Amino acid sequence: MAEFASSLIQSLGSAALHEFARINGLKDELERLKEHVETCKAVLLDLDGKQEQSHAEQNLVTRLKDVLIPADNLLDEFAIQDMINKRDRNKLKKVLHPYSLKKLDMAHEIEKIQKKFDDVLKIMPGLNLNTKVGVVEKTNSEWRETGSYVLESEIIGRDDDKENIISLLRQSHGDPNVSFVAVVGIGGMGKTTLAQLVYSDEKVQNLFEKSMWVCVSDNFDVKTILKNMLKSLLPKEKIDDTLTLDNLQSMLRDNLNGKRYLLVLDDIWNESSEKWDKLRTYLMCGARGSKVVVTTRSTIVAHRMGVKDPYVLSGLIPEKSWGLLKKIAFGDDTIRVDQKIESVGKEIAEKCKGVPLAIRSLGSILQGKSEEKEWNDVLRGDFWKLCEDRDSILPVLKLSYNNLSPQQRQCFAYCSLFPKDWEFEKDELVQMWMAHGYLDCPVEGKCIEDVGNQFVNIFLMKSFFQEPKWNEDGDLIGFKMHDLMHDLAKQVAGDDCCYLDNNTKGFRGRPVHVWVEFDTFYLLESLDASRLRTLIVFSFNDDVLFDREKQSLISRFKYLRVLKLCDNRNLELYVSIEKLNHLRFLKLPICYTLEKFHKSIGNLVCLQTIQVSLDPKIVLSTKVVSKLINLRYLYISQWTFRYKTPVGFGKLCIPQHVGVNFSKWLSPLANIIEISLDCCGGFKYLPPLEGLPFLKSLYLSWLHDLEYIYYELPIHEPFFPSLNKLTIWKCSKLVGWKRKGDDFNDINTTHHLFLPQFPCLSFLEILRCPMLTHMPTCPKIKKLSLQVDTWEETPNIALSQWSLSCTPLSLQINVDLKNVSQYWWQNLTSLENLQFAFFTDQHFQAIEIWFMEDFNYLPSLRNIVFYNCYRVKALPDWICKISSLQHIKISYCSELTLLPEGMTRLTNLHTLEIIRCPLLIEECRKETSTTRPTIAHIPNIIIKSDYY
Repeated sequence: MAEFASSLIQSLGSAALHEFARINGLKDELERLKEHVETCKAVLLDLDGKQEQSHAEQNLVTRLKDVLIPADNLLDEFAIQDMINKRDRNKLKKVLHPYSLKKLDMAHEIEKIQKKFDDVLKIMPGLNLNTKVGVVEKTNSEWRETGSYVLESEIIGRDDDKENIISLLRQSHGDPNVSFVAVVGIGGMGKTTLAQLVYSDEKVQNLFEKSMWVCVSDNFDVKTILKNMLKSLLPKEKIDDTLTLDNLQSMLRDNLNGKRYLLVLDDIWNESSEKWDKLRTYLMCGARGSKVVVTTRSTIVAHRMGVKDPYVLSGLIPEKSWGLLKKIAFGDDTIRVDQKIESVGKEIAEKCKGVPLAIRSLGSILQGKSEEKEWNDVLRGDFWKLCEDRDSILPVLKLSYNNLSPQQRQCFAYCSLFPKDWEFEKDELVQMWMAHGYLDCPVEGKCIEDVGNQFVNIFLMKSFFQEPKWNEDGDLIGFKMHDLMHDLAKQVAGDDCCYLDNNTKGFRGRPVHVWVEFDTFYLLESLDASRLRTLIVFSFNDDVLFDREKQSLISRFKYLRVLKLCDNRNLELYVSIEKLNHLRFLKLPICYTLEKFHKSIGNLVCLQTIQVSLDPKIVLSTKVVSKLINLRYLYISQWTFRYKTPVGFGKLCIPQHVGVNFSKWLSPLANIIEISLDCCGGFKYLPPLEGLPFLKSLYLSWLHDLEYIYYELPIHEPFFPSLNKLTIWKCSKLVGWKRKGDDFNDINTTHHLFLPQFPCLSFLEILRCPMLTHMPTCPKIKKLSLQVDTWEETPNIALSQWSLSCTPLSLQINVDLKNVSQYWWQNLTSLENLQFAFFTDQHFQAIEIWFMEDFNYLPSLRNIVFYNCYRVKALPDWICKISSLQHIKISYCSELTLLPEGMTRLTNLHTLEIIRCPLLIEECRKETSTTRPTIAHIPNIIIKSDYY
């Protein structure tokens, strides 16, 4: 809530508001209001830093919210009007002073808020509060791009536990079908991490024919568990949410019957014998030796499963506890530290009682601290007494929370809105933080998203987040929260964040952020509409009816900053969007009916992120989109653009010729960072985009009508100055970039040589664009991904213009290479990563000729991947001539049986991965195999025979 006050102070300092106050004689009132908010901020910082709050202090926080929220709403109304005035001022024939119409209303509202502040300030003196608390300013060094953190896979002190669990899995427990193993331990002990280590171990994978991982947490619903078992078992198939229990059981039997399987049920809380007995009946379909591993905090759960002797996970021994603390605090558990600090550190580690999460949390606090006093302050902290009283490590985690900045605290507390075990999407979460004003960038040259990404890194480094997930390019895309961290987030968020599911009977207080499932949508009727800032509507069932009456509730919440509706594809929407003009983040599913959408969205001048999927019948004018002057992320799918206006915008989708002006409908979006247009019809041309100063990512997919992207020769400004990633996928008519007035029929084949260059494009992905020939050059490209049907369809990217220092560093190919020139291969001198997908023996033979000579092709190649080459029986011999190879990965090549004999010459090869290649795996495991000697020199051989 303190950061809420910070946002308000920032609004009170706006130039537009001060101009309004000067004109209308409200300058003194505004200054007084700002002083009151600053006092409230200091008090909130003081209260937030306490381990516990008294009843009187909690009441004060509630009273402060009752003043700060309407004050923020009022100032946001003013800011919205100011933005609209500035946007439309040049279009008005008669210009009124932008602030003259609001004087009486604004003055009256400020007076009401001042009175509320006066009432609250009267009760503060009796609470002995510190009204002078300040926030230490962050130095530039604290805003560096990334921070390294200890991965969860770097586990200390659990080797014996891992081997003990594996031993239990090997044992026969006498059951005809399936037997149970229970791992019991208190929260934060590392049960899930241990189970993950066991689950991914090669010995365990070889024990079982099928493996499944299901996180259960609070919601022990038998149908949901069975559905998630199938999702884990069949990751590439869509499991229909409408399947009945009988359907699910039938599918499980089809996949598990006669198979020895391993199932991990992580984080079980339910102690109901009835539910356990029901689930057990569905699990008895595997072969003898199948195992179900359960992690739980409760020995009662173990007994309900029929496990008499659960495996009780103990805390780390003192030596391992100190080793982990030292590793987190100093980055290395083998480093020598000051003897006095070591003595204090061992005492701190001992007080943690061997709980890894507590040790990690305190270790993150002690990072960079080299004074004995700083370590002693932690050792003598009052929070230890609370840990003893509650038999919980939450006070330790709360101490780590108190060491965050106010902004970071607000962002962390917001995560309590999501259910336990939720897999957060990093970009979406950062956009939501941004929508609420939680992010502020104090460093010149940084953007707000940089701050949000830095917060994510900090939360990972300090163990607030865990299980980071990266995409194939190495970018962080998601993560989870530990259950105890989720409990902490709920504790510090209080009643502000509320999760309403079918187990909820009601809610406490007056929530500010709400996640609601369809079954409990009726509870929204009781909410205070003036306070709600986030509304996320979710459903696990595609058949629910989201009728007009239910949806009309949404229009009541006029101060919403974030609105996200579920991905229900049968949804018809009738929400009156134009009433929600405070929105910053809008994510909607496919909209079969969205009344007034094409007009009302233009009123949402605050929108920063819009992600919508539109029914092709809905017409959304580009003129409307151009009004969203604060837009930073534009994701639109299924958009049919039609001729609707007489000039300008309508000309975008009809045939153009020399002398016709084309629309620049995207140019007003000066803050745009990412554009994604997917399955959108009617776009024959795109307007110039190169002048958008902050555009980093452009994604164009399935634009079947798109022929050209216009550009203008830049005079003083660079061409696409910030564009880092460009993806063009299945745009079958796209020829390329074109200047106004150019006629491609008169342009020779070297036209692309005269196009401008992308100054900082590092990732280019082109998939199945057969007509694409006019492409700007990419002097700084780092990764190039081409997937086309024939080599003739490859874009003409002027390979001759690339120097040795600027050739692509990574290339993914899915093409017919029979016409590839020798010259093309010679230019890939800096290529480091190469992937072949869906190739046949004939494809490999087509390029083998270029490796028969003595040319040193692909001298920088380090990694090569063969993916889904399911008709290939032997890998090509020419890979053995690529002496720089370090890593070979072979996956889903079902008929592959042979590896080249010459692999022994690859002396730099340190890793060989073979995944889901049954014939090759069988060959490698034979004692008499001719393949084994060819790979014996490789230090790291990874074989995975099934999904996990």
